[in-house]
Amino acid sequence: MSSPERIPNIAVNGLRAGIIGAAIFLLFLQSAALGGVPVMANGDQPAEGRVTVQLEEMWRIGGEDDEENLLGVINQVLTDDDGNVYLLDIQLVEVQVFDPEGIYVRSLGKRGDGPGEVRNAFGTLFLPDGNLGLVQGFPGRIVKVDLQGLPAGEMRPGGDDPSAGGFFVLRSAASMGNQLVLGGMKITRGDNSRSANHFIAVHGSDGMETTRYLEKTTVRDFGRSEISEKNEFFPVQGGWALGQDGRVFIGPARNEYLIDVYGPGGDHQKTITRKYESWKRTSAETERARELMMPYRRRNRSSINIVVEPTERDILSMRVDPEGRLWVLPSRGIQQQEEGIHSTWDVFDGSGTFVRQVAFACEGDGQKDTLFFPGGGLAVLVREHSEAMFAFLGRGADNPAGEDDDEDADARPLEVICYKILP
Repeated sequence: MSSPERIPNIAVNGLRAGIIGAAIFLLFLQSAALGGVPVMANGDQPAEGRVTVQLEEMWRIGGEDDEENLLGVINQVLTDDDGNVYLLDIQLVEVQVFDPEGIYVRSLGKRGDGPGEVRNAFGTLFLPDGNLGLVQGFPGRIVKVDLQGLPAGEMRPGGDDPSAGGFFVLRSAASMGNQLVLGGMKITRGDNSRSANHFIAVHGSDGMETTRYLEKTTVRDFGRSEISEKNEFFPVQGGWALGQDGRVFIGPARNEYLIDVYGPGGDHQKTITRKYESWKRTSAETERARELMMPYRRRNRSSINIVVEPTERDILSMRVDPEGRLWVLPSRGIQQQEEGIHSTWDVFDGSGTFVRQVAFACEGDGQKDTLFFPGGGLAVLVREHSEAMFAFLGRGADNPAGEDDDEDADARPLEVICYKILP
């Protein structure tokens, strides 16, 4: 098994600005070159301190008492220029659209093999041609529908024949302008083993790969009854982000607060680091991690040695805002938060300087409820998201092809709350 391979507003007074400027200058002096790539080494404290941002509720749906809106497992949120909110339901295999008032408008896509249909959906995105893309895990493809739900074609990044040369699996996707970035893996099966080549790469409108940012090959020997969380790690989900300027930010290491920044053409521009103490797992968190790693359909599950890490992964999620600032949710950002605070994010400016921490004030628990930021000044909270995903993934943990085993996943009723981010 190989490690990831890198492929080539707050006003301050004059005195404080001078101090911050000197601190940033010192950071640049401390920057080192890693293989010729500049390293922006940040300390553990942001230059401009910590602020709290209030979230104002606009509407909510779901929960025990909502008999009008049926929700399965919501795992991604988008918004359009008109303020409509698109909720990807990976259990019902559809995208539910709600207007700015929270009124249901329509559903896009559905389960199936026909035009505009997918067997499973692991992601959704607005494509450069204006259509909505439904990311099917296996066989890996992107099914297009227009915003009225009519079929609009498809894209097969792994080729037309899934039986030729292994299985092509998609796990994440993002589009900005004319740039389409995909994360997934190519699986090849041997007599008693499985080889997976994981990747994050740019693909053209024809589905062909043009630039590969990161890759890693893992081999699972079915004759050895051991699965390692560290060895299996690859930052496909939550571990990378695409900016509006085409730059791609990737956290390649599980146990290190490190972010590689790539240009649209694949050039490794810089590496951002931050002094950080990993969150040590509790016994309950360790057992939960072990259960998520456990193959669901393998016989003699008790004989498999699951090796999990003593700490949570340092970087849980990343996003880039329209101003080009990188927002990072670290493992400590959802642990031991103050009352009324859901999560605390680290914010880096365009140069890679750790400028501030932002705590989001709303109901919910960051360890159980997930906050999505679809854009348009909105934040969407999915309550009971962690438990729903645990139940959903637990039914197919040894099914990398992501076939129809998840259809009957038993998840708690979710509640979705749409907030406006206050200045």
